[in-house]
Amino acid sequence: MGILGTTDRGGGTTPHTTTPGSALDTDQPWYKDKNLLVTIGYVAGIITFVAFLILILVLCRSWKKRRKWKSEWDESNHILESKSAPISRNPSPKPVKRKSCPDVSPDARGIVVRSMTIDNVPEFSLPPERIQPRSGYDSIQSPTKQHSAHSFVGHVQPDLYKYTHCSDEESLYLAPSAHGRLWFSVLHDVAVEQVHVTLVKVRELPGRGRDNSPRDPFVKMFLLPDERCCKISKVRRKTLSPVYNETFTFQVSSDNMKNRVLRFSVYDVDKRRVRHSLGHILVPLQDLDLTKGDVMYRDLEPNSQVYSSMGEVNIGITYMPSVEKIKVVIIKARNLRQIDIDQNRHVFVRLQMLHGRKVCKTKNTMQQRASTEPTFNESFSFSVSGKLVDTCSFEISLMTTTKTPFSHDEIYGKTVIGSFMFARGEELLHWQEMVNHPRTSVVKWHQLSGSTHHS
Repeated sequence: MGILGTTDRGGGTTPHTTTPGSALDTDQPWYKDKNLLVTIGYVAGIITFVAFLILILVLCRSWKKRRKWKSEWDESNHILESKSAPISRNPSPKPVKRKSCPDVSPDARGIVVRSMTIDNVPEFSLPPERIQPRSGYDSIQSPTKQHSAHSFVGHVQPDLYKYTHCSDEESLYLAPSAHGRLWFSVLHDVAVEQVHVTLVKVRELPGRGRDNSPRDPFVKMFLLPDERCCKISKVRRKTLSPVYNETFTFQVSSDNMKNRVLRFSVYDVDKRRVRHSLGHILVPLQDLDLTKGDVMYRDLEPNSQVYSSMGEVNIGITYMPSVEKIKVVIIKARNLRQIDIDQNRHVFVRLQMLHGRKVCKTKNTMQQRASTEPTFNESFSFSVSGKLVDTCSFEISLMTTTKTPFSHDEIYGKTVIGSFMFARGEELLHWQEMVNHPRTSVVKWHQLSGSTHHS
């Protein structure tokens, strides 16, 4: 505290004091320390506020990314038009050479020969191809014997697999499965002619890669021989033991029940939305008790043990590099479904040559009266330069039609033979064998796959 004096009228001096809060003390040390503390407090508050705002922005950005990632995965529940490779293979598969059946070789004298040439091949661009690597158990084979609707599987005793209650504890005591095990139930409603299929769960699926990482599995269901009606389950993310508990309904008349075969196909969809086939199950309905709806299980089988029920077509192809031509012979078909082929219809084969994804030429065989084993014996020649062989493919479609004024052609089934960019499995091996053995006719049977397109 400082002491100051003032002079009064009498000439004397009157002392008085000053307080610390007065403006006269700004030069004192204690006053400077107080201002410094206030400044530090303001700066700390501003820094804290800015850090809080940054934290909020980071959390909001992370939440938006997680929400977007989740929505993308939810969209995969409606896959089925996704880019898929249902049959796995190695990047450079070794073709399994098989001798052609001598009894189905066409008689050269009975073949109607047609030819066509392409002067200018149109320019095109190929989309990026997604090739799916083959897993150890996804071997590719083609059946060489006839398979009717009653020969999908061997004699099965359903009683060995049935039980009334399906709990996780009971499943622990079952023997391990090599490719996975699927639980389901089937119930037939006679009054409305419907079959209700309940997909319960799948267990012991093989993991991805060497580290057995989780998969994103889903299940497709067919009631063969009708492959056009397909039921699809939801995708269960990041699991090798998905639980579904979903029920699907098929409309089936009672007269056709004994000829129906229930097929389950389990797939895994990866981050690129490429489907990987994990295995299949075929269950003839005539072997089941459809009145109780008991839960049962079956072990998944490799892909090579599942065959198409739509029939096969016998194709011969020859590559002639010296004249830059490919000759395609449509020989015959067999094991066509009688329920789709009646005597009032006619059948023929439509052969389309494609460069990339563009159809360059279309040729049709002569119409034959519909039967389960029609014979065509017609050949077609196409001009293809050697550098374009790998970008070429042939789509073979078996068509049905009626000779009425308002009739239209309907695709019964089809197959595609070509290079690795367009074909898989036996169709790819057929093409590779043709290229590796020029000037030699390579004849093979190919399974027909269903289609709902009309022309």
